[in-house]
Amino acid sequence: MSIKRVDWTQDEIKEMLKQNDRAVIKALIAIWKYQTVAEQGCSESHEHNNVGFTGIDAEICTSLVNFYNDRGFLTPKQMTIARKKSLKYTRQLKAIANKEYDTQMFINKL
Repeated sequence: MSIKRVDWTQDEIKEMLKQNDRAVIKALIAIWKYQTVAEQGCSESHEHNNVGFTGIDAEICTSLVNFYNDRGFLTPKQMTIARKKSLKYTRQLKAIANKEYDTQMFINKL
């Protein structure tokens, strides 16, 4: 018996992010994992590699991920910001969900 692969669309991901707080947190963490270790550590985006947070979003999004990792929740205000930011990354989230990124590219980022 084979398992049918589900390919996510950007619209499906957008709808999930609009309705599901847990999806928002998972989305930010997924994007954050594509930041280089140096970028994660300094909350900035240095590499122009089309993955991870933009330079504008790197500091706030990294702080949201760190807050969640430290405390296990986001405040309502933080969730509002996280949702708005995560909706900007549906193209990357689609690629992550559908395993479109090259594994070796990800390993090289570590």
